[in-house]
Amino acid sequence: MVKSYNIPKPEIKIREMKARWGSCHRKDQVILLNSELIKAPKYCIDYVVLHELIHFKYNNHDTDFYAFLISLMPDWEKRKKILDEETIKDL
Repeated sequence: MVKSYNIPKPEIKIREMKARWGSCHRKDQVILLNSELIKAPKYCIDYVVLHELIHFKYNNHDTDFYAFLISLMPDWEKRKKILDEETIKDL
């Protein structure tokens, strides 16, 4: 999927993060994922990875970012809600 949208294949790193599920470092082509995601359902992890991948195409959370996210994952809001409200309440 990444190749078909002209998004570079990033290196993925995992670390403890206090306030985010993930983060994209475009310049270094790295996605950082919160180590707490291991506690989340796979489909929620898929959302975080896709969200960060889209940042390689759209830097900000603008209309184009969300339009692209919706086109690839129409239920992203449901997945995010599960992460934010049910998986780990402390983040």
